[in-house]
Amino acid sequence: MSTLEQIRQRPILIITILGVALLLFILTAVDRPGELFTDNHTVAKVDGEKIDYMEFQKRVERQQEQMQQRGYNNVDAAQVQEYVLQQMISETLMQKEYNRLGLTVTDNELSQAMLGDTPHPYVSQMVQSMGIPSAQMLYDVAYNPTKSGIDPQQAGQFQQAWNALEKDTEQMLLQQKFMSQFMGTLVANKLDAKAIFDDNATTSTIAYARKELSSLADDDFKVTDDEINALYKEERNRYRISEDQHAVSYIAVDITPSNEDLAAAQKEVEDAIVGLRLNEGTDAVSGNSRFYVNRVSAPLSTLAPALKKVAPGMAKDSTMVVSFIDNQYTIAKMLGTTTSIDSVLVDLAFIDESVDADSIISRLNTGAKAVELGSALSQSQYSIWVSLLDPSLGALKDELAEAATGSYFAPVNNNGQKGMTIRVRSRKAPVTVYDIAEITYDVTPSNTTIQKLNSDLRSYITANSTADKFISEATKAGYSALNAVVTPSSLSVNGLPESRGAAKWALGAKKGAVSGVFNDDRDSRLLAVAVTDIYDGKFVPATNEQVRNYLTNKIRNQKKADKLIADYKGKANDVAGYAAAMQVKADTTQVTFGQPFVRNFPMFESALQANVAVAKKGQLVGPVALNNSVVVFAVTDINNQGREFDFENDAMVFNQREGAASFQRSLPDVILGNNKIENRIQNFYSDRQ
Repeated sequence: MSTLEQIRQRPILIITILGVALLLFILTAVDRPGELFTDNHTVAKVDGEKIDYMEFQKRVERQQEQMQQRGYNNVDAAQVQEYVLQQMISETLMQKEYNRLGLTVTDNELSQAMLGDTPHPYVSQMVQSMGIPSAQMLYDVAYNPTKSGIDPQQAGQFQQAWNALEKDTEQMLLQQKFMSQFMGTLVANKLDAKAIFDDNATTSTIAYARKELSSLADDDFKVTDDEINALYKEERNRYRISEDQHAVSYIAVDITPSNEDLAAAQKEVEDAIVGLRLNEGTDAVSGNSRFYVNRVSAPLSTLAPALKKVAPGMAKDSTMVVSFIDNQYTIAKMLGTTTSIDSVLVDLAFIDESVDADSIISRLNTGAKAVELGSALSQSQYSIWVSLLDPSLGALKDELAEAATGSYFAPVNNNGQKGMTIRVRSRKAPVTVYDIAEITYDVTPSNTTIQKLNSDLRSYITANSTADKFISEATKAGYSALNAVVTPSSLSVNGLPESRGAAKWALGAKKGAVSGVFNDDRDSRLLAVAVTDIYDGKFVPATNEQVRNYLTNKIRNQKKADKLIADYKGKANDVAGYAAAMQVKADTTQVTFGQPFVRNFPMFESALQANVAVAKKGQLVGPVALNNSVVVFAVTDINNQGREFDFENDAMVFNQREGAASFQRSLPDVILGNNKIENRIQNFYSDRQ
């Protein structure tokens, strides 16, 4: 097949490849359509810069198509929208930064990157992933279709691909210019590299005794509101928020079959099995849409696990349930067995249309090698096992099954592959092929079940119409009230699929309000929401339950640590003595200052690492307060790595942890800074209940 012939068949694939790259190149259905014809068509504002709904929706549709082509068919639309909008916000922020710095890409720079003697690696990679040899050829088929023999309608698609690649390349060049401005200041100097080396060069072995703070009862250490407020004032920036937050409690009820539904389904399956045994084929279930029949004809090795287990022992026309998983029955009926060749080993090649195929095949069969035939052959492949049970082979299956071994031939039924020549080298021994009807039956909730679940939840909401009662009475009614936070940029409640309506309702509701019942589009879940608090300032307040619990625990732990330190300080002269006084077992571990963890201790015990780093060998240190314990230790050994300072190696470590690589990972947050983002996406969707 010629290169141009392949290109003619690939425009949709090319657009798909470019679409994926378009969403990743920088940072590694409307319910009220009338709004689009007013001034209110801005999905978000990034420091005053508008993101238009129409462009946003195009990107969403493209992303959904790409995901479907990759096999993701049940992705929540809201998740795709949220992802695309975040990408567009990041791109807008980056473009504003490029403009602020005066960064541009000239026509000549872009032309050289795409069509120069040495194209940009990104351009070469993307073009080759489309199956096109060069960017120049992509340009030719897009803008010189007559010369290239491309249909003008297809040329339009290639033009879209070229324009998208051009846009991506421009952004790639801008990003490189942007990053190059910071590389010099973000690369380690000798002092940076030496600091990293020193932090990781020494490992100290310590003997220690540790007393857990949990050994003291919480009730003995009261925490006052004044103490909480004082600590909150010190740490308030920890709770800074960039947009309003609505704290909610929600009840989600999965719509699943009731016991009555399961019993009815079991009876229907049992009746179907009787009918399948008494009737030929699958006629017994052909009129029932709840049974899905998939006829499988395959050797034992390729059968699904459940069928593989039972097939050898099944007689013709025997029927049984082989599995019941996730409310789905799988029934197998043995229709019969045959003997067939499983697969053949073949060599194949494609003969260029401009040469005489018969003469090339003749030369191959008289010993000529593919390399000797030069451009007459393309895409030669050798020693390929081809399954004769693959239904996509069509009529080619019979030709492969009957062909003499050792000789090339041009198959008649070659599925439209022009110029194909093929040689059968060998065949596997015949195997038993099982002809099985695999019948699945999904147990679904009945209308009665759905109505009862819906009625019960609505009755609960009516009886508990305030947020406080909605939460306090949930357990008694058999529900679980879970917590979440909803913001203007949220398109779901705690990530639940198809919960955008509930999220929008929460943003418009008052504190203490309780919603109605929200159904998802697939009738798989009921959802009710109560607004427990609203934070419309710059910080989450100390009254927030999670914030208050954190502050309370921190203050209480400090009081416990002070108590334990006072109890044990000076009680012994060595680690063993302290272990006896604390009634714990002494242990040993290794501590390296530059590492975030210490064996036998929780993560990020910085107080332990800092004290060990400055302790002398043999020195008894402590008791020292840690996050969840107090510890006494002595350094028993200090071990250097045994290597000298290596600037290149240690500078690379610095760059990864604290330099250019680290900067690039945090770039979105750095660029965002104090820029204001107004997310208006919820305005485009209704909150149906």
